[in-house]
Amino acid sequence: MSANTSTMELTVSDVTRQKVRTMEEVSPQATAAELVDAFIEDLNLPRNDPAGRSLTYRALNRREARHLRPNEQLGDSTMPGDWLVIQPSVDAG
Repeated sequence: MSANTSTMELTVSDVTRQKVRTMEEVSPQATAAELVDAFIEDLNLPRNDPAGRSLTYRALNRREARHLRPNEQLGDSTMPGDWLVIQPSVDAG
């Protein structure tokens, strides 16, 4: 991404890909945590699992096949046109 780019376009979806949004004006300074927080509501994702436990979500960058750390700035960890999947964190045990 060039230094003079003020916004970028990303596609964001839930795990099933039934809920997909294209974001045309994403700030490269926004963090992965900010993106996840914004899209939990927009994609109408559940806040709790069926047993009532609180869910936490993270963003998967499909191009790199890795989860973004919450404090990563999108301009440093994504490229325009990337597809991010918002998915619940799963803890074994």
